Amino acid sequence: MKNSRLVLAGAAVAGLGGLAYARYVERLWIDVRRLWVRVDSPGLPPDGLRILHLSDMHFTGRDAVERCKIQRTIELMADDAIDLLLVTGDFIHDDGGLDAAMTLIHRLPRPRLGTFACLGNHDYSCYSWLGPARMAWREAAPGQQLAAATRRTAEMVRRVITNDRLYLGEHNNDMVDFRRRLATEGIHLLVNSSHRVQVAGVDLWLAGLDDLMEGRPDALATLAGMPSDDSLRILLAHNPDLLLDPALQQVDLAFCGHVHGGQIRLPLLGSPHTQGTHLSRRRSSGWFQYGRAVTYISRGLGEGIRLRFNCRPEVALIHVLPAAGRVATGGGAAVAKTTAAPPAVKSLPQKPHCLRLTA
Repeated sequence: MKNSRLVLAGAAVAGLGGLAYARYVERLWIDVRRLWVRVDSPGLPPDGLRILHLSDMHFTGRDAVERCKIQRTIELMADDAIDLLLVTGDFIHDDGGLDAAMTLIHRLPRPRLGTFACLGNHDYSCYSWLGPARMAWREAAPGQQLAAATRRTAEMVRRVITNDRLYLGEHNNDMVDFRRRLATEGIHLLVNSSHRVQVAGVDLWLAGLDDLMEGRPDALATLAGMPSDDSLRILLAHNPDLLLDPALQQVDLAFCGHVHGGQIRLPLLGSPHTQGTHLSRRRSSGWFQYGRAVTYISRGLGEGIRLRFNCRPEVALIHVLPAAGRVATGGGAAVAKTTAAPPAVKSLPQKPHCLRLTA
């Protein structure tokens, strides 16, 4: 009996310690990933482009860990030269985080060619785990509220277990103010649209899709006007499920977020939930390839649930270099840390793009 109590006490202490680590330690242990990739496309200068990729900051403006994370990110990036800053959505967790997001963007090194962004689902809506049950209760017929809320909660649990997509929103953020603040900070918001950047030695197009869950992504509108053969083409898409569209697989580079790398990665199992994408529990961030599109999926800087375990928050500084045949003699600067070429994705199961918990 005594031994059993000691085991239970030890397990409880270990559990509390793990929870404290996941909430207060790993969330601040920011991984600055310094990577390179070669792209066979015109439009790149001989020494390439340095792209800083941020995603999923999920700021609320109310969290002390969040404030420390902002300061730490600024310190880590202070000495880096950046050509492009790309943000793939979820600047905020709710409206309260807008000042924090703008503070971070403003204090990062100023990118030579500008800052570009697409929208994420949290930029549109505030979420709550109780949202589905509350919505079911409000919308059910009199006398059936409890049954409706129970069914909706059970459906949510099922989707967590089967790694299916969740929809938990019930409050719309102030998008007018959000867009105004981004414009004031000089952030080019791309919503089913594209923008050309032409300076000495650089000719590239940046395109951004609307969010898959809360917006209305339009691949044809996004790619309209982008040339197919004489410029580097970069796509921003918050949700990597969008890259299942063959039309979008024709760009040269793509950047995504949304999945947070799973946030919690357990031994053997991997991530219990990966936001319901086609990505596996054991591999839900890093380099992928969809058709022609070499794609980087970020673990993100912030969190939905304020925990991280074995899945550190990240920012990625990616040096995009011309393919070997396009590099002049002596060209192609090296970076401190490198990664191998992106692995090919041989097959991707086709899942519905958006499964919502609706009434």
